[in-house]
Amino acid sequence: MLKLVLVATILSLTIIQVSGHGYLTYPISRQIRCTSNNQNSIWWPENGDGIKDPQCKAAFQYVYNKYGGSADAARYQFVQKNEYSINIPDYAQGPSAMKARLPKSICSAGAVNKDVLFGDKSGMSIPYPWPATIIDGAGAGSKTINISFCATAVHAPNQWSFYVTKPGFNVATQEITWDNLELIQNYPTTQVPSTPTNNLCETSNAYNMAVTLPARYTNAVLVSVWQRVDPVGECFINCADYVFSGSNPTTSSTSSKPTTSSTTAAATTVSSTTGRPTNTTTSSTSSTTGTCMCPCACSA
Repeated sequence: MLKLVLVATILSLTIIQVSGHGYLTYPISRQIRCTSNNQNSIWWPENGDGIKDPQCKAAFQYVYNKYGGSADAARYQFVQKNEYSINIPDYAQGPSAMKARLPKSICSAGAVNKDVLFGDKSGMSIPYPWPATIIDGAGAGSKTINISFCATAVHAPNQWSFYVTKPGFNVATQEITWDNLELIQNYPTTQVPSTPTNNLCETSNAYNMAVTLPARYTNAVLVSVWQRVDPVGECFINCADYVFSGSNPTTSSTSSKPTTSSTTAAATTVSSTTGRPTNTTTSSTSSTTGTCMCPCACSA
């Protein structure tokens, strides 16, 4: 009987992931930070105590406790890593349409109910000292990086926009809302996928774009918005934490202006060779292989 349950579970996860569409690998998104560490067992114990990274464990247990101890509901945000999605059919009206349909739980793409489409991924939106990718830009007011978004399905036409949390935002204590986000860059015309820049991507396609990040010397959050240009208006939202290396060269804070193109938490460096996160504090444990997604292969 147990074997039948395991087989059914594996088949259901395979079906779920086929429908996925993508995720940020640089800077590394919250859900991929969790699923790329094979020390994070989402299967046993069912209450999430097998998850080693504290931020991932907190995300799991937030949803688990929300439904009185539902492991299936809590696992969904990890299993469905490819599809942090919300439908915005009136996207042509601009950011106001997106903000109206996604007023909160931004890092979960508004998925906060296990019984409806896209399930409950609200654990990824909780205030917590999430580890951050270190941006080597000490003393700079901004830095242009090449973001990489793994495309498990390619969609065209498309358009992209990027937001970051404003100066003074505290990722450990504050919920991310549109009021504490600022638009930094737009790609209003269709982007074409190319080769992934790191091995966190499980396919051969990735959207790689130059994005100018404003300097943040305490942990900040980059929010990527991938909008499909179609009648359904499928929109994919990912959150990635980042922080500039070094100390703030000035005590004054200034907001950045968007560019249009055709408490401090743990910090993380990302290998340019492997794409794997390596924490510079002891707040979480990283590995070079994926999350224990198959229950039959997990150790207790």
